[in-house]
Amino acid sequence: MSLIDSHCHLNLGELLENSDELVKRAYEADVKKFIIVGCDLDDSKTAVTLAQKYNQFSAIGIHPHETSKYEKLPDEFYTMINADKNIAVGEIGLDFHYMNSPIDTQTRFFKLQLDFAREFKKPVILHIRDAMSEALNILEDYRDLKFLFHCYSGGTEFLERVLSFKNCLCAFGGALTWKGKASENLREAFLKIPLDKIIFETDCPYMTPAPFRGKPNEPAYVKYVYEKACELRGIDLKEFGDITNANMNRFFV
Repeated sequence: MSLIDSHCHLNLGELLENSDELVKRAYEADVKKFIIVGCDLDDSKTAVTLAQKYNQFSAIGIHPHETSKYEKLPDEFYTMINADKNIAVGEIGLDFHYMNSPIDTQTRFFKLQLDFAREFKKPVILHIRDAMSEALNILEDYRDLKFLFHCYSGGTEFLERVLSFKNCLCAFGGALTWKGKASENLREAFLKIPLDKIIFETDCPYMTPAPFRGKPNEPAYVKYVYEKACELRGIDLKEFGDITNANMNRFFV
């Protein structure tokens, strides 16, 4: 059996320091594929290095929180984009929750990186928080690209528009296992998404699933997300593993 963590940050902090042990635990939990995702220049470089070290995958990008630190896309991105094991641009998008960068800066850099993904024919890993309508309006001009909606947060309200993008995946993480109204709404959306549009993630060290909420997340814990998804959809773990592997292989060609 082979499970997937489509979004992790082994390139950050304590996870980076303990990456060998975390990768070992992931393999022991049948998590055989994962994507290490960049949020700025430095950790994008580290993502590429780790992906090559562990024979896994990386994505490079400037997170919306970090966009005010850059006037343009760093020149190094034009070399890293075609590095061995680098399969996507991300995570990029809009985040109007914390507003760590001004809206106009986020928007300009979002479009710049979408153009970059188009130039190099790479799928895009999206970070969208409290800005789904604005982000979808921008994405209308990029329907030729593939979009992975990391930590899907559009609920049922935006689901029809999201699924109108032919080449899209919706990623679900620890929040699928949590209690509370927001997670109930997330599960409602999850049940309406076609199986060929679903993939799972940790976003570690964040978004830790039950029963470990409050502790640092790690790739091995994506198995708990899978198990909750199996319960909700009435599918066994091996079958859901096969489904998400097929989805990843089709999406990241």
